[in-house]
Amino acid sequence: MILKSRVFAAFIAGLIITIALVLLIDRGGLIAWSALFIGLALLAKIWFKPTSRDLALSVGLASIPVLAWIGTFNYVISTWESGEVVELAIDTSEGVHTARLWVLDIGEHPLVYYDAEPVAAKSLLAGKRLQFTRAGEISTRIPKATHVDALPEAEANLILEAMGTKYGDRNDAANIYYLMLGRSADRVALVATLIPEE
Repeated sequence: MILKSRVFAAFIAGLIITIALVLLIDRGGLIAWSALFIGLALLAKIWFKPTSRDLALSVGLASIPVLAWIGTFNYVISTWESGEVVELAIDTSEGVHTARLWVLDIGEHPLVYYDAEPVAAKSLLAGKRLQFTRAGEISTRIPKATHVDALPEAEANLILEAMGTKYGDRNDAANIYYLMLGRSADRVALVATLIPEE
């Protein structure tokens, strides 16, 4: 019985390590690093100082990164949603992709910053029409998208300043998100002006 319990505890520790490594390769983040440390420490403890409580300990420790991930994600989403959010329905090669984003009114047309999945980024950069929903009103827009890295410094600073003015402390949620949960390696950071279709 003790041996079986030890095997299950070691399996859970190995599972924690595997998931943490996958997350680190894909996106990084403090929670993934913490999970890796927890898994390695737990495996070392089970190997060098096994006890009858190892299974309970491994289940308890495995729940820490899971709860941290869920708590951080819920906090960030609820914070983002407390500001003005618009919805984009983007036609992609994989079907319609929906994104909920903050919106800025800089210049004549609304502008969004989007850390997009590759298929959505491809459609936005190609200028494919999309459906834009703001305050319950739906319109068709043509995106004029640019990679964030390609923006002139003055334009990037203007966008950051407008974001700070409109959304204030809510911007901290983005920093918390990237610090704790990381950023998927395949994401494409874009700024898109949404021009009404004529």
